[in-house]
Amino acid sequence: MEIISMKCPNCGASITTQTKQCEYCQSDVLIKSFKNLAAMPTMQVNKYMLSYRSAAAEHPDSKDLNTSIGLCFLRLKKYDQATEYFVKAQADNFDDATPFFYAAVARIRGKKPFMHNRQEIDKMMEDIQAAMDIEPSAEQYYFMSYIKRDYFKRKFLNTTPTWEEYMQEAVDNGLTATDVEEFHAMVGTPVDIEL
Repeated sequence: MEIISMKCPNCGASITTQTKQCEYCQSDVLIKSFKNLAAMPTMQVNKYMLSYRSAAAEHPDSKDLNTSIGLCFLRLKKYDQATEYFVKAQADNFDDATPFFYAAVARIRGKKPFMHNRQEIDKMMEDIQAAMDIEPSAEQYYFMSYIKRDYFKRKFLNTTPTWEEYMQEAVDNGLTATDVEEFHAMVGTPVDIEL
């Protein structure tokens, strides 16, 4: 991980990206998950975005900064900008599944998979598969199951593995009903299945 000097996105103290939490305000320096932003007020998200973009101006190829900027754009529902930053963070990245997974989330643009064309679906699935190849998680398996169920099944297209197989893999990896609710809140679609 490249160490970059920057201002704390919350309090403005001088810190580095090596620091996980600001020693003054105890807030996270880099956002690594949408859950960190989900309840954050828009003004606060914008404050974080300003700090990250300022640091990224000097370090445009920083995977960590680009991922954090992408997450801020995702929280603000600026899907095209989020996708752009996640794709930047994917370059030469073979050890962090985060930008691949969230690129797929941004590509769904708050619409059900059924509403997308096949090229968009293929790109989402490619990103999710890349994330699973790096570090598989229940959330990734669930996302793949959701796409297979809402797109392929509704369009009567045969596909393997099936949505049921991905769902079983998600459950086997610890998927909970709360995870499903949080996932749908993040992607902006209604929950349409029960565990």
